[in-house]
Amino acid sequence: MSDVLDSLNASQREAVLTMDRHVLVAAGPGTGKTLTIVRRISHLIESGVAPADILAVTFTNRAAREMRDRVRAFMGAEGRGVFIGTLHLLGLRILKESGLELKICSREEQIRMVEAAAFCSANEARRVIEKISRVKGLMEEPDEETARVLEAYQQMLREKSMCDFDDLITMPLHVLEAGKGSCEFRHIIVDEYQDISLAQYRLLRGIAGDRAWVCAVGDSDQAIYGFRGADIRSFLNFSRDYGEAGVVVLKENYRSTKVILDAAGALIRNNRLRIEKTLEATGESGRPVHVISAPDEKAEARLIVQEIEARMGGTSFFRLDRQTVPTGFSEGAHSFSDFAVLFRTNGQAKALQEAFLEWGIPCQVVGDRLPLRLEALIEDARAYAMGHETEGLDLEAVMARVSEGASLSTTEQAILTNLAAAYGDLPPEAALDRAVEELSVLGAEDAFDPRGDAVALMTLHTAKGLEFKVVFVAGAEEGLLPLRFGRQETDMEEERRLLYVGMTRAKEELFLTWARSRFLHGRALPGSPSPFLSEIPPGLVRTEALPGKPPKKGGKQMGLFG
Repeated sequence: MSDVLDSLNASQREAVLTMDRHVLVAAGPGTGKTLTIVRRISHLIESGVAPADILAVTFTNRAAREMRDRVRAFMGAEGRGVFIGTLHLLGLRILKESGLELKICSREEQIRMVEAAAFCSANEARRVIEKISRVKGLMEEPDEETARVLEAYQQMLREKSMCDFDDLITMPLHVLEAGKGSCEFRHIIVDEYQDISLAQYRLLRGIAGDRAWVCAVGDSDQAIYGFRGADIRSFLNFSRDYGEAGVVVLKENYRSTKVILDAAGALIRNNRLRIEKTLEATGESGRPVHVISAPDEKAEARLIVQEIEARMGGTSFFRLDRQTVPTGFSEGAHSFSDFAVLFRTNGQAKALQEAFLEWGIPCQVVGDRLPLRLEALIEDARAYAMGHETEGLDLEAVMARVSEGASLSTTEQAILTNLAAAYGDLPPEAALDRAVEELSVLGAEDAFDPRGDAVALMTLHTAKGLEFKVVFVAGAEEGLLPLRFGRQETDMEEERRLLYVGMTRAKEELFLTWARSRFLHGRALPGSPSPFLSEIPPGLVRTEALPGKPPKKGGKQMGLFG
């Protein structure tokens, strides 16, 4: 018990020790949420709960891998047997255990099927797929045309023995409701509970039944997936739904400086739908938040490159070109992986990436799915295992053997290592089946390599759950943050939460940049600062406006000799 509670603060201890009731853990950013979950799992096992009776659900494979690594590091082999994974992976397991063997349809296959069903272009197919996703997520009823396309699309999936990602939630729900499957967990821990959709909420209620105690962990201020059907009310109404549940608030922040927390806190207090809490910094006060405007998106990108280069101790043209050289930091005390550039839309990545490439600063643009070669490697491992003596076969050795010469990235290698460690106690064939299942539900965020020495470029949504010493939020301007689509109504509270998430990724320094002119929709448009910037108290920011290029002088140039 003493080891389980070591280094925990009072609120974390309460969240760990509450076993005989449902509990909502409102965990602000940087408050040791994952640590608390890991210790709770450990305490349950030490208290006599069988690992197989514990379910820990996360919303990204990346978070699941981190949690598994930390449970294994803290508990060793005792932690094996706990299900730690995404709801989609759990859904896939439920389907397989009910006798349904389905292949997951890729996004590209979805587009081709919907193109055929709706007789439309690829771009229009993407929009229809989003409608279908909302219907399957129980967010809306389909109109007549969407219903027709959905029926044809589902028929195509059945003919190919396929399902899509939304089916991994709705189909297991139907299996459980029909009594064709069962889950016998006694304790359920749900991370990022504020982001569950109605369909996911119903699936979790079906899994819990009247048998399991539910521990919901999350933060109403970080609910940023409303566009995918997440409903913040599930988080806010947890005590009502689960009857007199306990509530624990984690507010001691171990990540960001006081200035960053105060700035982010002042912003998010303008939202109504939230559980009130004030984060308490455990570290230093820190430097003011930098709010900088640039003439255009290219100048904004150059500014960001220069600020990074200065902190790395560089002396290129970018640094010498600025009249104001940043001060107040130790040159050379950073690595490239300490920096992240976050943005609202994928379209902003191009100008940023061009600046990094032009000036030789390594960067990784996060957003593409991992190569399918990982699944091919797992199949190679299966063939290798079947051709050798399976008694005492070391799964990690098998993984290492088949990946020789494959030139895997550190991210890919880390995924294989994690899978081998997670399922190494199973017979090789069963272990490889589990590995294939996990690889089939990888998402875009899994392509991020936190150990690669490169600046991370990613959307604000993708950055959730990560942290960096220095964070730049690019495009903090009206029309981008908050994002507006013509006459479509903007959810200002969710957009404010999105900026809050971006700001609280920063540990030491935070930059909010915007462009006075930006090339969008095929033309240069004037820009103005995001209205959210005015919600940050002036005493917490340092504002700067970069000058534009001086206009070229007219007239004919004089000859060398007049």
